[in-house]
Amino acid sequence: MPKQGQSFLAILAFSVVTACAPELETTPNRQTRFYTASESLQATLTFEHQVVFTSPRKPTIEKAEEAIEDQVSHLFGPMSGAEYPAVPKADHRLTKIKISPKPGSPRTYIASYRYRGTIVVSKDAGEEYELILPISPETIYKASTPKSGNQESPCTDSHYNSEDDFWYFWNPRNRGCPLKEGVDYLVFTGTLEKIDNMRLSYPEYERLVDLSGTLLISVLVGMDESTNGRDPMQSSDLNAKSFRAIRSKLIKTGFKGRRWEQPDYRAKISGFPSRLKQLPYVEEFSKTGKNARLVVRMIFGPSGIDEPSTAFHYLFKDALENASAVIYNGHSGLGGHLDLLAIEESEGFDINLPRDRYQIYFFDSCSSYTYYNSIYFERKKSATDPDGTQNLDILTNGLASDFESGAKNNFALIQALDAWASGTAETSYQQLATTIAGDEFFGVNGDEDNPVR
Repeated sequence: MPKQGQSFLAILAFSVVTACAPELETTPNRQTRFYTASESLQATLTFEHQVVFTSPRKPTIEKAEEAIEDQVSHLFGPMSGAEYPAVPKADHRLTKIKISPKPGSPRTYIASYRYRGTIVVSKDAGEEYELILPISPETIYKASTPKSGNQESPCTDSHYNSEDDFWYFWNPRNRGCPLKEGVDYLVFTGTLEKIDNMRLSYPEYERLVDLSGTLLISVLVGMDESTNGRDPMQSSDLNAKSFRAIRSKLIKTGFKGRRWEQPDYRAKISGFPSRLKQLPYVEEFSKTGKNARLVVRMIFGPSGIDEPSTAFHYLFKDALENASAVIYNGHSGLGGHLDLLAIEESEGFDINLPRDRYQIYFFDSCSSYTYYNSIYFERKKSATDPDGTQNLDILTNGLASDFESGAKNNFALIQALDAWASGTAETSYQQLATTIAGDEFFGVNGDEDNPVR
Protein backbone atom coordinates (compact mmCIF):
# COMPACT_ATOMS: atom_id res chain seq x y z
CA MET A 1 0.00 0.00 0.00
CA PRO A 2 1.29 3.52 -0.70
CA LYS A 3 2.16 5.86 2.09
CA GLN A 4 -0.68 7.91 3.47
CA GLY A 5 0.62 11.38 2.71
CA GLN A 6 -2.90 12.78 3.31
CA SER A 7 -3.43 12.24 -0.42
CA PHE A 8 -7.22 12.46 -0.15
CA LEU A 9 -7.37 15.52 2.12
CA ALA A 10 -6.28 18.94 0.91
CA ILE A 11 -4.08 20.79 3.42
CA LEU A 12 -5.00 24.38 2.68
CA ALA A 13 -2.83 27.43 3.35
CA PHE A 14 -4.00 30.67 4.90
CA SER A 15 -3.08 34.10 3.60
CA VAL A 16 -3.47 35.58 7.08
CA VAL A 17 -2.03 33.60 9.98
CA THR A 18 -2.88 34.28 13.61
CA ALA A 19 -3.76 32.09 16.57
CA CYS A 20 -6.43 34.54 17.70
CA ALA A 21 -8.55 34.38 14.53
CA PRO A 22 -11.27 31.86 15.46
CA GLU A 23 -13.34 32.31 12.32
CA LEU A 24 -10.62 31.45 9.80
CA GLU A 25 -11.73 28.40 7.87
CA THR A 26 -10.81 26.12 5.00
CA THR A 27 -12.62 26.56 1.70
CA PRO A 28 -12.87 23.15 -0.01
CA ASN A 29 -15.25 22.35 -2.83
CA ARG A 30 -18.72 22.51 -1.27
CA GLN A 31 -21.22 21.99 -4.06
CA THR A 32 -24.11 19.79 -2.95
CA ARG A 33 -24.69 16.67 -5.02
CA PHE A 34 -27.51 14.20 -4.78
CA TYR A 35 -26.87 10.49 -4.51
CA THR A 36 -28.42 7.17 -5.47
CA ALA A 37 -28.04 4.08 -3.28
CA SER A 38 -29.99 1.18 -1.82
CA GLU A 39 -28.46 0.61 1.62
CA SER A 40 -27.02 4.05 2.40
CA LEU A 41 -27.53 7.78 1.95
CA GLN A 42 -25.55 10.98 2.19
CA ALA A 43 -25.71 13.13 5.31
CA THR A 44 -24.03 16.25 6.61
CA LEU A 45 -21.99 15.47 9.73
CA THR A 46 -21.30 18.28 12.21
CA PHE A 47 -19.30 18.19 15.43
CA GLU A 48 -17.04 20.28 17.65
CA HIS A 49 -13.83 18.78 18.96
CA GLN A 50 -10.20 19.44 19.81
CA VAL A 51 -6.78 17.98 19.06
CA VAL A 52 -3.54 17.89 21.08
CA PHE A 53 -0.31 18.49 19.16
CA THR A 54 3.26 19.63 19.73
CA SER A 55 5.17 22.54 18.27
CA PRO A 56 8.67 23.88 19.07
CA ARG A 57 7.31 27.44 18.85
CA LYS A 58 3.98 29.22 19.01
CA PRO A 59 1.94 27.42 16.32
CA THR A 60 0.33 29.09 13.35
CA ILE A 61 -3.19 28.42 12.15
CA GLU A 62 -1.65 26.32 9.35
CA LYS A 63 0.14 24.16 11.90
CA ALA A 64 -3.05 23.70 13.89
CA GLU A 65 -5.00 22.80 10.78
CA GLU A 66 -2.43 20.15 9.83
CA ALA A 67 -2.95 18.56 13.24
CA ILE A 68 -6.73 18.74 12.85
CA GLU A 69 -6.61 17.18 9.37
CA ASP A 70 -4.40 14.41 10.71
CA GLN A 71 -6.89 13.79 13.49
CA VAL A 72 -10.07 13.79 11.36
CA SER A 73 -8.49 11.37 8.87
CA HIS A 74 -8.79 8.86 11.75
CA LEU A 75 -12.59 8.98 11.41
CA PHE A 76 -12.26 6.24 8.77
CA GLY A 77 -11.35 3.22 10.90
CA PRO A 78 -13.99 3.41 13.65
CA MET A 79 -16.72 4.62 11.27
CA SER A 80 -16.30 1.64 8.95
CA GLY A 81 -16.66 -0.74 11.89
CA ALA A 82 -19.50 1.11 13.63
CA GLU A 83 -23.01 -0.22 14.29
CA TYR A 84 -24.14 2.06 11.47
CA PRO A 85 -21.14 2.14 9.12
CA ALA A 86 -20.16 5.35 7.39
CA VAL A 87 -17.36 6.96 5.38
CA PRO A 88 -16.41 10.65 5.01
CA LYS A 89 -16.36 12.30 1.59
CA ALA A 90 -13.42 14.49 2.64
CA ASP A 91 -15.17 17.67 1.50
CA HIS A 92 -15.34 19.00 5.05
CA ARG A 93 -15.02 22.57 6.25
CA LEU A 94 -13.21 23.52 9.45
CA THR A 95 -14.28 26.67 11.31
CA LYS A 96 -13.81 28.31 14.72
CA ILE A 97 -10.19 27.18 15.01
CA LYS A 98 -8.72 28.32 18.32
CA ILE A 99 -5.28 27.50 19.71
CA SER A 100 -4.23 27.46 23.37
CA PRO A 101 -1.26 26.04 25.31
CA LYS A 102 -1.88 22.78 27.15
CA PRO A 103 -1.38 23.52 30.86
CA GLY A 104 1.62 21.77 32.39
CA SER A 105 2.91 20.45 29.06
CA PRO A 106 5.71 22.46 27.43
CA ARG A 107 5.57 22.87 23.64
CA THR A 108 2.15 21.19 23.62
CA TYR A 109 -1.02 22.87 22.36
CA ILE A 110 -4.74 22.29 22.01
CA ALA A 111 -6.62 23.33 18.88
CA SER A 112 -10.41 23.39 19.08
CA TYR A 113 -12.53 23.48 15.94
CA ARG A 114 -15.90 22.89 14.31
CA TYR A 115 -16.22 20.24 11.57
CA ARG A 116 -18.93 20.09 8.91
CA GLY A 117 -18.76 17.68 5.98
CA THR A 118 -20.56 15.07 3.89
CA ILE A 119 -20.56 11.37 4.71
CA VAL A 120 -22.24 8.27 3.33
CA VAL A 121 -23.93 6.37 6.15
CA SER A 122 -26.28 3.46 6.70
CA LYS A 123 -29.91 4.44 6.14
CA ASP A 124 -30.71 3.19 9.64
CA ALA A 125 -28.52 5.74 11.44
CA GLY A 126 -30.24 8.32 13.65
CA GLU A 127 -29.74 12.07 14.00
CA GLU A 128 -26.91 11.58 16.51
CA TYR A 129 -23.80 9.66 15.50
CA GLU A 130 -21.08 8.24 17.76
CA LEU A 131 -17.54 9.22 16.78
CA ILE A 132 -14.09 8.11 17.93
CA LEU A 133 -10.92 10.15 17.43
CA PRO A 134 -7.42 10.00 18.90
CA ILE A 135 -6.61 12.72 21.41
CA SER A 136 -3.20 13.16 19.80
CA PRO A 137 -2.63 11.67 16.33
CA GLU A 138 1.11 12.12 16.94
CA THR A 139 1.18 9.46 19.66
CA ILE A 140 -1.75 7.16 18.89
CA TYR A 141 0.16 4.64 16.76
CA LYS A 142 2.92 4.09 19.30
CA ALA A 143 0.34 3.77 22.08
CA SER A 144 -1.47 1.09 20.06
CA THR A 145 1.50 -1.28 20.09
CA PRO A 146 1.24 -3.82 22.95
CA LYS A 147 4.23 -4.01 25.27
CA SER A 148 3.69 -7.77 25.59
CA GLY A 149 1.50 -10.51 24.18
CA ASN A 150 1.17 -12.44 20.94
CA GLN A 151 -0.67 -9.82 18.89
CA GLU A 152 1.62 -7.37 17.13
CA SER A 153 -1.11 -5.07 15.83
CA PRO A 154 -4.38 -5.70 17.68
CA CYS A 155 -5.68 -2.15 17.05
CA THR A 156 -5.39 -2.29 13.27
CA ASP A 157 -5.22 -4.64 10.30
CA SER A 158 -2.81 -7.54 10.75
CA HIS A 159 -1.37 -7.05 7.24
CA TYR A 160 -1.63 -3.29 6.64
CA ASN A 161 -0.25 -2.43 10.05
CA SER A 162 2.20 0.39 9.34
CA GLU A 163 1.81 3.87 10.80
CA ASP A 164 1.04 5.21 7.31
CA ASP A 165 -2.01 2.93 7.05
CA PHE A 166 -3.15 3.22 10.67
CA TRP A 167 -5.72 6.02 10.13
CA TYR A 168 -7.75 3.84 7.76
CA PHE A 169 -7.70 0.50 9.62
CA TRP A 170 -7.53 1.37 13.32
CA ASN A 171 -10.32 0.59 15.78
CA PRO A 172 -9.68 0.87 19.54
CA ARG A 173 -12.52 -1.57 20.19
CA ASN A 174 -10.67 -4.44 18.55
CA ARG A 175 -10.04 -7.35 20.88
CA GLY A 176 -6.69 -6.96 22.65
CA CYS A 177 -6.20 -3.31 21.68
CA PRO A 178 -4.41 -1.55 24.58
CA LEU A 179 -5.70 1.95 23.74
CA LYS A 180 -7.72 3.50 26.57
CA GLU A 181 -10.71 5.80 26.29
CA GLY A 182 -10.00 9.18 27.87
CA VAL A 183 -6.25 8.58 27.69
CA ASP A 184 -5.58 7.79 24.03
CA TYR A 185 -8.90 8.53 22.36
CA LEU A 186 -12.28 10.14 23.01
CA VAL A 187 -15.80 8.95 22.22
CA PHE A 188 -18.23 11.78 21.49
CA THR A 189 -21.34 12.57 19.45
CA GLY A 190 -21.87 14.39 16.18
CA THR A 191 -25.14 15.35 14.51
CA LEU A 192 -26.43 14.13 11.14
CA GLU A 193 -28.61 15.97 8.64
CA LYS A 194 -29.75 13.32 6.18
CA ILE A 195 -29.97 14.16 2.48
CA ASP A 196 -32.69 12.39 0.50
CA ASN A 197 -31.49 10.04 -2.22
CA MET A 198 -32.51 10.45 -5.85
CA ARG A 199 -35.83 8.66 -6.34
CA LEU A 200 -35.58 7.91 -10.05
CA SER A 201 -32.79 8.54 -12.56
CA TYR A 202 -31.38 6.83 -15.62
CA PRO A 203 -28.04 6.66 -17.37
CA GLU A 204 -28.12 8.80 -20.51
CA TYR A 205 -27.77 5.74 -22.71
CA GLU A 206 -28.07 7.45 -26.09
CA ARG A 207 -25.25 9.86 -25.25
CA LEU A 208 -22.83 6.99 -24.51
CA VAL A 209 -22.73 5.95 -28.17
CA ASP A 210 -19.91 7.47 -30.24
CA LEU A 211 -20.14 8.74 -33.83
CA SER A 212 -19.38 5.27 -35.22
CA GLY A 213 -22.36 3.78 -33.37
CA THR A 214 -20.14 2.03 -30.82
CA LEU A 215 -20.55 1.93 -27.05
CA LEU A 216 -17.10 1.03 -25.67
CA ILE A 217 -16.80 -0.32 -22.12
CA SER A 218 -13.24 -0.55 -20.79
CA VAL A 219 -12.98 -2.99 -17.88
CA LEU A 220 -9.64 -2.67 -16.08
CA VAL A 221 -9.01 -5.49 -13.61
CA GLY A 222 -6.12 -4.66 -11.29
CA MET A 223 -4.09 -7.54 -9.87
CA ASP A 224 -4.18 -8.39 -6.18
CA GLU A 225 -0.40 -8.98 -6.20
CA SER A 226 1.80 -7.75 -9.04
CA THR A 227 4.20 -10.69 -8.60
CA ASN A 228 1.56 -13.23 -9.67
CA GLY A 229 1.14 -14.51 -13.20
CA ARG A 230 -0.01 -11.92 -15.75
CA ASP A 231 -2.22 -14.26 -17.79
CA PRO A 232 -5.63 -14.22 -16.04
CA MET A 233 -6.61 -17.49 -17.71
CA GLN A 234 -3.79 -19.24 -15.84
CA SER A 235 -2.91 -16.92 -12.94
CA SER A 236 -3.56 -17.80 -9.29
CA ASP A 237 -4.06 -14.09 -8.54
CA LEU A 238 -7.25 -13.48 -6.56
CA ASN A 239 -8.58 -10.97 -9.07
CA ALA A 240 -7.86 -13.23 -12.04
CA LYS A 241 -10.99 -15.06 -10.91
CA SER A 242 -12.97 -11.84 -11.43
CA PHE A 243 -11.58 -11.51 -14.95
CA ARG A 244 -12.47 -15.10 -15.82
CA ALA A 245 -15.97 -14.75 -14.33
CA ILE A 246 -16.78 -11.60 -16.34
CA ARG A 247 -15.30 -13.15 -19.47
CA SER A 248 -17.42 -16.26 -19.03
CA LYS A 249 -20.60 -14.19 -18.63
CA LEU A 250 -19.80 -12.19 -21.77
CA ILE A 251 -19.38 -15.35 -23.84
CA LYS A 252 -22.60 -16.84 -22.46
CA THR A 253 -24.53 -13.72 -23.45
CA GLY A 254 -23.40 -13.79 -27.06
CA PHE A 255 -20.21 -11.71 -27.14
CA LYS A 256 -17.37 -12.75 -29.45
CA GLY A 257 -13.82 -12.18 -28.19
CA ARG A 258 -10.32 -11.71 -29.54
CA ARG A 259 -7.12 -11.39 -27.53
CA TRP A 260 -4.86 -8.49 -28.42
CA GLU A 261 -1.52 -9.22 -30.03
CA GLN A 262 1.58 -7.09 -29.50
CA PRO A 263 0.99 -4.70 -32.45
CA ASP A 264 -2.51 -3.88 -31.15
CA TYR A 265 -1.23 -1.99 -28.12
CA ARG A 266 0.57 0.70 -30.12
CA ALA A 267 -2.01 0.71 -32.89
CA LYS A 268 -4.96 1.32 -30.56
CA ILE A 269 -3.40 3.26 -27.65
CA SER A 270 -1.93 6.67 -28.45
CA GLY A 271 1.66 7.05 -27.26
CA PHE A 272 1.90 3.50 -25.91
CA PRO A 273 5.62 2.95 -25.17
CA SER A 274 7.42 0.33 -27.25
CA ARG A 275 10.02 -0.33 -24.53
CA LEU A 276 7.68 -2.35 -22.33
CA LYS A 277 8.41 -6.06 -22.24
CA GLN A 278 5.56 -7.20 -20.00
CA LEU A 279 2.15 -6.18 -21.30
CA PRO A 280 -1.23 -6.40 -19.60
CA TYR A 281 -3.52 -9.11 -20.90
CA VAL A 282 -6.18 -7.53 -23.14
CA GLU A 283 -9.14 -9.29 -24.71
CA GLU A 284 -11.82 -7.43 -26.65
CA PHE A 285 -15.41 -8.66 -26.94
CA SER A 286 -18.07 -7.32 -29.30
CA LYS A 287 -21.77 -7.71 -29.95
CA THR A 288 -24.11 -5.84 -32.28
CA GLY A 289 -27.45 -4.72 -30.90
CA LYS A 290 -30.48 -2.76 -32.08
CA ASN A 291 -29.29 0.56 -30.62
CA ALA A 292 -25.51 0.22 -30.70
CA ARG A 293 -22.53 -2.02 -31.28
CA LEU A 294 -21.23 -2.93 -27.83
CA VAL A 295 -17.49 -3.46 -27.31
CA VAL A 296 -16.10 -4.65 -23.97
CA ARG A 297 -12.34 -4.27 -23.63
CA MET A 298 -11.10 -6.50 -20.78
CA ILE A 299 -7.70 -5.59 -19.30
CA PHE A 300 -5.71 -7.45 -16.62
CA GLY A 301 -2.45 -6.31 -15.02
CA PRO A 302 -0.79 -4.58 -12.05
CA SER A 303 -2.47 -1.24 -11.29
CA GLY A 304 -0.68 0.03 -8.18
CA ILE A 305 0.98 3.43 -8.25
CA ASP A 306 3.98 1.75 -6.60
CA GLU A 307 3.98 -1.28 -8.93
CA PRO A 308 5.24 -1.88 -12.52
CA SER A 309 2.00 -0.45 -13.91
CA THR A 310 3.10 1.88 -16.74
CA ALA A 311 1.25 -0.15 -19.39
CA PHE A 312 -1.86 -0.28 -17.22
CA HIS A 313 -1.69 3.50 -16.77
CA TYR A 314 -1.60 4.07 -20.53
CA LEU A 315 -4.63 1.84 -20.96
CA PHE A 316 -6.39 3.62 -18.09
CA LYS A 317 -5.63 7.03 -19.62
CA ASP A 318 -7.02 5.86 -22.96
CA ALA A 319 -10.16 4.52 -21.27
CA LEU A 320 -10.83 7.76 -19.40
CA GLU A 321 -10.36 9.80 -22.56
CA ASN A 322 -12.12 7.59 -25.13
CA ALA A 323 -14.42 4.96 -23.60
CA SER A 324 -18.15 5.36 -23.09
CA ALA A 325 -17.95 3.59 -19.73
CA VAL A 326 -14.94 2.73 -17.57
CA ILE A 327 -14.97 0.01 -14.91
CA TYR A 328 -12.02 -0.35 -12.54
CA ASN A 329 -11.93 -3.46 -10.36
CA GLY A 330 -8.92 -3.54 -8.04
CA HIS A 331 -7.20 -2.04 -5.03
CA SER A 332 -7.58 1.65 -4.17
CA GLY A 333 -4.19 1.82 -2.51
CA LEU A 334 -5.69 4.21 0.08
CA GLY A 335 -6.46 6.59 -2.75
CA GLY A 336 -3.07 6.40 -4.44
CA HIS A 337 -3.62 3.91 -7.26
CA LEU A 338 -5.99 6.02 -9.40
CA ASP A 339 -4.85 9.44 -8.23
CA LEU A 340 -4.76 11.40 -11.48
CA LEU A 341 -1.96 13.75 -10.49
CA ALA A 342 0.18 10.88 -9.19
CA ILE A 343 -0.27 8.90 -12.42
CA GLU A 344 0.51 11.96 -14.56
CA GLU A 345 3.64 12.69 -12.56
CA SER A 346 4.77 9.06 -12.67
CA GLU A 347 4.28 8.60 -16.42
CA GLY A 348 4.97 12.11 -17.71
CA PHE A 349 1.69 12.52 -19.59
CA ASP A 350 -1.54 14.49 -19.13
CA ILE A 351 -4.92 12.83 -18.67
CA ASN A 352 -7.56 14.90 -20.46
CA LEU A 353 -11.10 13.87 -19.60
CA PRO A 354 -13.43 14.90 -22.48
CA ARG A 355 -15.54 17.75 -21.11
CA ASP A 356 -18.03 17.62 -23.98
CA ARG A 357 -18.70 13.87 -23.90
CA TYR A 358 -20.97 11.97 -21.49
CA GLN A 359 -19.36 9.00 -19.71
CA ILE A 360 -19.90 6.61 -16.80
CA TYR A 361 -17.03 5.64 -14.47
CA PHE A 362 -17.40 2.75 -12.00
CA PHE A 363 -14.61 2.62 -9.43
CA ASP A 364 -15.18 -0.78 -7.82
CA SER A 365 -12.54 -0.51 -5.11
CA CYS A 366 -12.37 0.20 -1.39
CA SER A 367 -13.77 3.60 -0.30
CA SER A 368 -13.77 4.98 -3.83
CA TYR A 369 -16.57 7.35 -2.76
CA THR A 370 -13.92 9.32 -0.91
CA TYR A 371 -10.92 8.83 -3.18
CA TYR A 372 -12.24 8.94 -6.75
CA ASN A 373 -15.19 11.27 -6.62
CA SER A 374 -14.58 15.01 -6.59
CA ILE A 375 -11.16 14.79 -8.28
CA TYR A 376 -12.74 13.26 -11.39
CA PHE A 377 -15.72 15.63 -11.51
CA GLU A 378 -13.19 18.46 -11.24
CA ARG A 379 -11.66 17.38 -14.57
CA LYS A 380 -15.08 17.52 -16.27
CA LYS A 381 -15.96 21.07 -15.22
CA SER A 382 -16.54 23.71 -17.87
CA ALA A 383 -18.16 27.13 -18.23
CA THR A 384 -21.49 25.46 -19.01
CA ASP A 385 -21.04 22.65 -16.46
CA PRO A 386 -19.59 24.20 -13.27
CA ASP A 387 -20.08 21.01 -11.23
CA GLY A 388 -18.74 18.57 -13.84
CA THR A 389 -21.80 16.31 -13.53
CA GLN A 390 -23.59 16.94 -16.83
CA ASN A 391 -21.17 14.70 -18.73
CA LEU A 392 -20.15 12.27 -16.00
CA ASP A 393 -21.76 9.82 -13.59
CA ILE A 394 -19.45 8.14 -11.07
CA LEU A 395 -20.33 4.83 -9.41
CA THR A 396 -18.47 4.22 -6.14
CA ASN A 397 -18.16 2.10 -3.01
CA GLY A 398 -18.41 3.82 0.36
CA LEU A 399 -16.78 1.03 2.36
CA ALA A 400 -14.31 -1.78 1.75
CA SER A 401 -15.10 -4.07 -1.17
CA ASP A 402 -13.87 -7.55 -1.99
CA PHE A 403 -12.86 -9.35 -5.16
CA GLU A 404 -15.48 -12.06 -4.66
CA SER A 405 -18.36 -9.66 -5.40
CA GLY A 406 -16.47 -7.66 -8.04
CA ALA A 407 -17.40 -9.76 -11.06
CA LYS A 408 -21.10 -9.75 -10.17
CA ASN A 409 -21.16 -6.00 -9.58
CA ASN A 410 -19.14 -5.16 -12.69
CA PHE A 411 -21.29 -7.35 -14.89
CA ALA A 412 -24.46 -5.72 -13.51
CA LEU A 413 -23.43 -2.46 -15.20
CA ILE A 414 -22.34 -4.26 -18.38
CA GLN A 415 -25.67 -6.09 -18.44
CA ALA A 416 -27.62 -2.84 -18.08
CA LEU A 417 -25.72 -1.28 -20.99
CA ASP A 418 -26.14 -4.47 -23.04
CA ALA A 419 -29.90 -4.48 -22.38
CA TRP A 420 -30.20 -0.94 -23.70
CA ALA A 421 -27.91 -1.60 -26.69
CA SER A 422 -30.01 -4.63 -27.64
CA GLY A 423 -33.23 -2.63 -27.25
CA THR A 424 -34.72 -4.89 -24.56
CA ALA A 425 -34.70 -2.65 -21.45
CA GLU A 426 -33.65 0.62 -19.85
CA THR A 427 -32.33 0.01 -16.35
CA SER A 428 -32.59 2.89 -13.88
CA TYR A 429 -29.79 3.72 -11.49
CA GLN A 430 -32.11 2.81 -8.62
CA GLN A 431 -32.60 -0.67 -10.11
CA LEU A 432 -28.85 -1.00 -10.58
CA ALA A 433 -28.21 0.05 -6.96
CA THR A 434 -30.65 -2.60 -5.74
CA THR A 435 -28.91 -5.27 -7.85
CA ILE A 436 -25.45 -4.35 -6.58
CA ALA A 437 -26.51 -3.61 -2.98
CA GLY A 438 -24.15 -5.09 -0.39
CA ASP A 439 -21.81 -4.30 2.46
CA GLU A 440 -19.65 -2.01 0.31
CA PHE A 441 -22.32 0.75 0.14
CA PHE A 442 -22.51 1.07 -3.64
CA GLY A 443 -23.77 4.45 -4.83
CA VAL A 444 -24.18 6.70 -7.86
CA ASN A 445 -22.81 10.24 -7.87
CA GLY A 446 -23.71 12.98 -10.35
CA ASP A 447 -27.04 11.63 -11.61
CA GLU A 448 -29.07 14.60 -10.34
CA ASP A 449 -29.05 16.13 -13.84
CA ASN A 450 -29.89 12.85 -15.61
CA PRO A 451 -33.29 12.21 -17.25
CA VAL A 452 -36.23 10.87 -15.29
CA ARG A 453 -38.44 8.58 -17.35
